[in-house]
Amino acid sequence: MNGVIELFNTLLPIFVMVVLPVMVVWLVTRARLKKNEQKMAVLVKAIENGVDIDPALLVSETEGGRNTKMKLVRKLTTGVICAIIGLAVLICTQLDAFEGVAGIEMLYIIGGVLIAVGAAYILAFFVGRKYLAPEIEAEEKKLQN
Repeated sequence: MNGVIELFNTLLPIFVMVVLPVMVVWLVTRARLKKNEQKMAVLVKAIENGVDIDPALLVSETEGGRNTKMKLVRKLTTGVICAIIGLAVLICTQLDAFEGVAGIEMLYIIGGVLIAVGAAYILAFFVGRKYLAPEIEAEEKKLQN
């Protein structure tokens, strides 16, 4: 029984750190490819039937789907999430449950790095909002027309 627990304790970190991220990336990539294949099948069928195609349909969603304001909001969201996770890691390392853990110094480093990354994203949001204000206004006017 002790050998099973040791095997489980060995395989669980490998699964969480390697297999799980690989599966997530594979699923996301597969979903994007399937969506693009379906989109292309519809476009090919439309071309075969002689229907005029809107050029906006051919633009990649990552380029045309997000306006400048949404990109800035995404930076702010990422910054806040990173900062909160970093703060949570630092608070959790202060709890008594982590006394005697061998890699507790690494948790301090990870928490500090996450807070720094979060602060950088939040700073990028405020700087970007200041410098991209004319573009945001132009996009809003374009949407109103």
